[in-house]
This record gives sequence, structure tokens and C-alpha cells, in this order.
Amino acid sequence: MRNRVFPERGRLWPELEQVLIAERTKDTPWRKGLGALYWPDPGGNVRLVAKEAANLMFESFMLGARYGEPSARLVENEVSTMVQDILDAPDGAVTTLTAGGTESNFHAVKTARDWARKNRPGARDPEILLAYTAHPSFEKAAHICAIRTVRVPSRADFRADVEAMANAVNGNTIMIVGSAPSYPHGVVDDIADIAAIAREHGLWCHVDSCVGGFLIPFLRKAGHKVRNFDFSIPGVMSISADLHKFGLVLPHGISSFTLREEANLAFQGFEFAGWPYGRYAVRTFAGSRSAHVVAAAWATMRHLGLNGYLERAKSIVRLARLLRDGIERIEGLRLLAPSEAGVLVFTGDALDIAALVAGLEARGYPSSWCKEPPAVHLLLYPVEDETIVEEYLAAVADADAELKAGKSRGRARSGYA
Repeated sequence: MRNRVFPERGRLWPELEQVLIAERTKDTPWRKGLGALYWPDPGGNVRLVAKEAANLMFESFMLGARYGEPSARLVENEVSTMVQDILDAPDGAVTTLTAGGTESNFHAVKTARDWARKNRPGARDPEILLAYTAHPSFEKAAHICAIRTVRVPSRADFRADVEAMANAVNGNTIMIVGSAPSYPHGVVDDIADIAAIAREHGLWCHVDSCVGGFLIPFLRKAGHKVRNFDFSIPGVMSISADLHKFGLVLPHGISSFTLREEANLAFQGFEFAGWPYGRYAVRTFAGSRSAHVVAAAWATMRHLGLNGYLERAKSIVRLARLLRDGIERIEGLRLLAPSEAGVLVFTGDALDIAALVAGLEARGYPSSWCKEPPAVHLLLYPVEDETIVEEYLAAVADADAELKAGKSRGRARSGYA
């Protein structure tokens, strides 16, 4: 018989609270989340500020272009404007706040498809051109939008092969995608060259900067040489950037999709009036949306400001250097690629990466790894306490020594699933 969860009688909050507290003790501690797929405390009072703002607007929501309290509209508009400032968007740009990077990239594909129906009518079987390293969300969006994807190989440095992209353009190509950075290897594609292909052939150029959108601009302001990706590059038509990654916004569930030109918003949205209630018009995939996460983003960005984001960008660089130096002190281990924008990937000659990851997980460190080529994958975050890094490196060295001694704790699976 199936276990019953829905209670006949309600329970008081103190009882429910104890259940959650007991379950939370099983979760990964913050200081061991170094390589996990979630974001720990971003430091300072950011978490508290975000929580208080979210609580103030806990019950607020937005629906379409008309419905929403003035407070919800204020935080949405101001977050959108700050996003545009960070991405160097021109006058006339428009930003939509979404539930995550997958939705942002969906909007890019849907917008490009509908834009192409007007601007590339000869594309009878529309195709998206992207590198092998591009995120699977484009495959998901293309599947929903009933268009094809064409993936070209990446170069030896894991960046998109721009020459291969140029050669793959044909009469059905409507869109070309670059990553800043790509998630698997953490390197930034040559966006200026990709955008130049788009301009030459009249294609939609989208930049997936879900990982780096709120880190790279501050790294560049701090003097670090990272490839540019933003709207200052002619031909870039849209950019996706996740606020719940290096925008440092908690709770999860907020990204951004920015169009260079407001006129193209007509290709992004959806409208319908053929029912009794009248016009239904939305920009986002969802209809009604909670405003509490947007309020948290507004408070976080206002609280940190330019200086706060600069300091945390510098912290990411410092963390990457500490990890690089510590990893390379372990015999046989090395970085797979330069850590350019918040991702660090390391590997080892003749090392069973899946077994190493299993060893790390056995030591309390949730880890992920890249399949091609096999390498441990870390999504970094600002660290104030460097002993956290030392503890992680000690766990890596211990797991590595265990493998070299001929012991193994099994194999971990790569990917999200």
C-alpha cells in the first residue's frame, strides 16, 4: 500500500519546523559546497538582506504586462535596468527576468525563430548553429520550438571553432550561439568573431552567459584579461545571464534575458485574445510569477553595488589560484583549461576521474565531473575563509592517494542526472 503523506489533521508549525530541522542536518554543510551545483552563502550580510527583502514581498506576484503591485514593478524595473548597465546594453534594450538560465535560453531560441520568419523567410527548415560545448537547454528549446540544432566541434582549447561555424552556415541557419563561458570547461568563446559571422550572414547572435554574465564584467573592471561578450560587440542581439549564479542572488530561480532592441520583444512574447476574458499577453514562459525572488535580487544588487561585486570577483580569482596551486602540487593532477570565469576543471594523467569523484563524495564533498575529457568540475563562489580551500585540497589529496594505493570507492556518474 502506498505511503500516505497528506494528513487528515493539520499540524502546528513547531512540529513541522522540527521535521525540517532534522532533515536539514542531512544536507551538505556550506563549507563543503565548494564544487556543488548550488550556491552557498555569498558572504557578508548578503544572505540576510536577500531574505528580509524576500519576506517583505513574500505574497507579491506579477502577471503579464499589467498586473502587479507598484512595489513588484519597481523591483522588476530596477533589476532589469541594473542588468542592462552591467551588460553594456544600449538605449532601447529590454530585459526580461526569468526563472532560470534554461528559460532565458528558451526565449533566445523562440525569439530568433519568430524573428527569422520575418527576416529570413528563405529558411524553410530553420537551424541553430552552436558549438559542441553549448548548454543542453538549447536542445530543449529547439525541441519545443520544432527547429533543428547543428553542433560543430570545439577547438583543442575547448572554445567554439569559429571557422567551422562559418563553414556550417547555410540557407536554413537562423541563429548562432556563443558561450561566455561554456559550462563544461569554463572558457569563453570568441564572441566578437561569432557575432561577425552573424552580421555577415544576417543571423541572430545570442550569447549564453548564464554562468559568467555577472562575473566577467567585474573581472574586466578589476583588470583581468577575459574575453568580452557583451552588447558593446556589434551583432550581439541577445544575452542570457543568471542572477542566481554570480549575481549572488538567493533564493534560486532568477535569470535574465536581454534584447538589444525593444522592437524584437514582439518576437519573444505571446498574445491570445480568443477566449471570454480578453487579451492575454506575457513575455515569460510562466504566466503569474512570484515577486519575492526579484525583491531579493533587487536588495542584493543594491546592497553590494559595484564595489561589492568587484571584491567578490577578486575573491573568485584568488580562490581559483589557491585551487590551481594546490591541485598542481598533487603529483599527476593539473588544470584541464584556464579558470577564466568562475569554473575550474582539473584532471590527471591515467586517473579514474569517476572514482576520484566518488572518493570526494565519500569524504562529504558533493562533486561533479565532465565526461569529455574526464575532469573534476568546480563551480566556484566567493570564499572568505581560506581554510575551506585547504580542507578541500586535503580531501582531493587523500582521495587521490587512496586511488594510487589501488583502492576505490566506486564510480560517480557525470552530468546533472
